[in-house]
Amino acid sequence: MDERRTRIVAAAREELLSERRFTLEGVAGRAQVSRVTVYAQFGDRDTLLEAVYDDLAASGGLLRIPEAFAAADPAAALETLVQIFCHFYTVHRLVIQRLRALAVMSTGELSGHGARNARRRHIIGVLLQRSGADDDRLLNTLQALTSFAFVDELAGQDRSPDEVAGQVAALVAVAVAGVRPGDHDGGADPLNSARRRL
Repeated sequence: MDERRTRIVAAAREELLSERRFTLEGVAGRAQVSRVTVYAQFGDRDTLLEAVYDDLAASGGLLRIPEAFAAADPAAALETLVQIFCHFYTVHRLVIQRLRALAVMSTGELSGHGARNARRRHIIGVLLQRSGADDDRLLNTLQALTSFAFVDELAGQDRSPDEVAGQVAALVAVAVAGVRPGDHDGGADPLNSARRRL
């Protein structure tokens, strides 16, 4: 990313955190470039916001997602994924709140917010397939449990998403164990183990 493009993306992040209405004019002023330059670099607001998402992903730790795929144990893979997303939500909580609000008003066919949710769903689906728990209802449940909206609400005003990662991971484990209640080879019951973490 060239210096001017980087400056515009940084300005967009700052503008999202401000109390002002998000506009390309505001981003241009903050980046000290013309509105024409912003359009030349990104074309429209949704493309700029997608670039912001990419920047947030890199700085918020989403590039660690391959670690979840590298885990040999399916339960560990899902727990790693929860930790990665909760950390991302912690690092960029306020910006994500603003981006979610803007996504509701997006005129694009599929906003950056929606596309990111679809990618997260795909990742969860692949991990479930590898674990042998390929179930659409379970996928829907884990998609909801790992969403920013759920984690943000669970954390509330007093905690960060990082601080509720263990609780979210336990809820994920309960959901998976509910689909595969007998899959623990006579050892510790994963359902009871997860419940104790809640």
